[in-house]
Amino acid sequence: MRISRMPAAVAALLATALAATGCVTVSGASTPVAALDKHEAAKVLHDYEVQNNQAYANRDLPLNARAETGSLGVLDQAGLRILAFTDPNGNLGRAPILHERPEFLIPKVIGWPKWFAVQNTPNFNNAKPQFLVFLRAGPDAVWQAAWGPTLRSELPKLKRDSSGHLEQVSPNAGGLAASPGELAPVLTEFLKDGKTRAELFGPDPYTAQLRKQRDEPIGDGYVRQTVDSPAAQFPPLAVRTADGGALVLFALQHSIKLTVQPPRRLGDVDPSTLAFLTGKPSRSVTEHRLSEYVAVVPKAGGKVQLVGWVYGLVGAEGE
Repeated sequence: MRISRMPAAVAALLATALAATGCVTVSGASTPVAALDKHEAAKVLHDYEVQNNQAYANRDLPLNARAETGSLGVLDQAGLRILAFTDPNGNLGRAPILHERPEFLIPKVIGWPKWFAVQNTPNFNNAKPQFLVFLRAGPDAVWQAAWGPTLRSELPKLKRDSSGHLEQVSPNAGGLAASPGELAPVLTEFLKDGKTRAELFGPDPYTAQLRKQRDEPIGDGYVRQTVDSPAAQFPPLAVRTADGGALVLFALQHSIKLTVQPPRRLGDVDPSTLAFLTGKPSRSVTEHRLSEYVAVVPKAGGKVQLVGWVYGLVGAEGE
C-alpha cells in the first residue's frame, strides 16, 4: 500500500484536535508534567474508597491487591489476613471509611511512575490526618494507593509553581541534611544503638519508643534479636518545601525474634501473629513489621523531623 506524506498544515490541525479531545498522552519522559488535575484526582480517591471499603467488608485480598500497591499494599494485605483470621465476619453493615477534607497535592514528575498525594482526615472517631499517596506505574497502569502514613504534626509549606503544582525532589538530591535516598539507611543505623547519626534527627515520640523497645531488659530465659533494615523495594518519594528543604516518604522493615531457653516455654501468642503461622510455636517466634515515614528534611545543617508514620505486622514465623 502506498502511503502519502501528510501536509504539514493538516498534521498540525489534527494534532491540535487530538489534544483538545484528550487523546494525546504526555508521559513527561524528559520534562516534568502533572499526571492529572484535581478533578481527576478526586475521582481516583472516590474509586479507591469504593474498592477499599468493599475489600474490607468482605476480607477480599485480591480486590485490595488491585486497589493498592507498594508499602501500603503490603501493610493492608497483612491487615486483611489478620482480620480474616480474627474477625472473619467482615465489616458488613458498618459505615464506610471516607477521606474527608481532602487536599490534593500534585507534583510535576519526569517519566514514570507518576504520583500524587491526598492530605485528608478519615471519618472514624479520633482519626488523625493521613498522607495518602497514589501511584501509577506506567501509561497502561491504573492508579493505586501506595503509601498511607498517619500525620502526627502539621506539614510544612510546600513549594508550588504558578499552577499550584509541587516540585519533585530526586532520591540523590544534594543540599539537604540528608538526601531522600539516605534517610532509610541512616535511620536504620540510628535504631541499632541510638547513637549513630543521632545528631541528624530531631526528637520524636515514635523513634524514642522504638529505641526503648530495643533497650528494655528482657526476662531471664529469653533472648530477643532485632534486625532493622531499609525497605529498599519501596523507593522514597519527595517534594520540595517552600524553604528549600524536602518532604520525604520512606520505609523500613523490622524483624524481631523472641527465643525461649529450656525448660521455659513460650506463653500465649497474639492472635494477630498466629494468623501467619501454621501451628503454635513453642521455642521461638519471629515477627516481621513494616513502617512508613514522612520526614521533613531541612537544608544541610538542620535536623530531620519525623512528622508521620504507620507501623504494622506483615508476617511471622515460629519454631
